[in-house]
Amino acid sequence: MTTNYSGKCIVYGGGGFIGSNLTGLLLERGYEVCVFDKLNFSKKNIEEYLDRIKIIEGDFYNEADLKNSLAGADFVFHLVSSTIPATSNRNPVYDAETNLISTLHLLEECVLQKVKKVIFISSGGTVYGNPETVPVKESQYGHPICSYGIIKKTIEDYFFMYNKLYGLNYNVFRLSNPYGLKQSPHFAQGAVAVFLYKAIKGIPIEIWGDGSVVRDYIYISDVVEILADSLTKDFNEKVFNLSSGKGLNLNELIEKISGVLKFKPDVRYSPSRNVDLKVNILDNSLVRERFKKVPLVSIEEGLKLTAEFLKKID
Repeated sequence: MTTNYSGKCIVYGGGGFIGSNLTGLLLERGYEVCVFDKLNFSKKNIEEYLDRIKIIEGDFYNEADLKNSLAGADFVFHLVSSTIPATSNRNPVYDAETNLISTLHLLEECVLQKVKKVIFISSGGTVYGNPETVPVKESQYGHPICSYGIIKKTIEDYFFMYNKLYGLNYNVFRLSNPYGLKQSPHFAQGAVAVFLYKAIKGIPIEIWGDGSVVRDYIYISDVVEILADSLTKDFNEKVFNLSSGKGLNLNELIEKISGVLKFKPDVRYSPSRNVDLKVNILDNSLVRERFKKVPLVSIEEGLKLTAEFLKKID
């Protein structure tokens, strides 16, 4: 049976790492795509698509901008966040006022404008807190230790509520640690891109703690495949872990980077931070079973592809 890929998608945060990769795949599949991002955002990640997409520059935290941007949209991808886990505890009020309130405005407008489906990117690395068992299943109740995770988890609950009250169709994807093409190495988030870039440029790599922190890394093409597939699939389950399902500690990641680059980078260790979970590996059996797909890109191959991309960046 042929899958019908049609409709207008709006990607909030479409100029970023995940959003730009997703935009490319949606276009490839034949969707009409609108990218919404902040005023004067860099178009570098989407420059190859500029003649095929609509761009809206606006304020995601402005109710009027949200309302106007949604006109005619069939599908919505919510990839926006004003905070990151490491710094969100400094101002939880700001975190709630921006990320939570703006998402509620978005949900209201999606109901009013009869959007067919909303896809929300949650955080598999923070919503579970320090898990009791790993790999972590979607059913495990978590106690987030940072505001970022608390807000993501609360937003998930509001999606559930809007589905029950108004029939708003949705999926939540609790993403592990995505990496790959178009990821900026200049942000405070994204160990793979940051470590690779610093190693390539001869800059010391800083690791918080002794390097024993374990994370689950997934290549960006495997991520966006599932996100795009979700538009044409509906299951009883609404929430999915999206991950490789394999753990790697930071020292092991450095070893793999050394193998790809053929030299050992300079690594410096600093005291650990209380916002960093010791272990986070997500069980991906549900998404594999429902979507009939498994992560295709190994960490070794993904690092090679990412390194080639980063070598071209200043």
